[in-house]
Amino acid sequence: MTEGESLAGLMTSYVASFGLGILLGTVFLWGLWLTVHRLPTAAHPAMLMLASLLLRFGVTLAGFLLIARIGSWEHLLLAAAGFAMPRLMIGRRLRSTTAGEDPQA
Repeated sequence: MTEGESLAGLMTSYVASFGLGILLGTVFLWGLWLTVHRLPTAAHPAMLMLASLLLRFGVTLAGFLLIARIGSWEHLLLAAAGFAMPRLMIGRRLRSTTAGEDPQA
């Protein structure tokens, strides 16, 4: 913590970085979900996949670059952890659904 920076301000910026990571991960997976659901009816499925991949990577990279320019390596680390959270939560929910358990538990 540098001089003039309060603990509350530092914690707020860390929570914001983590939240932005979660948002980026959610947008990335949502874009993938939309793409996969459009593939059966797409005229050019390969072009749809490539365009989706480039757009999702572009948005994700822009978000991480913004975090890197504003914050430090700690902010990037928290954003990366947040980015992985939606994938872990969806994976856990899908495993519990296929196992016959209640997904809301």
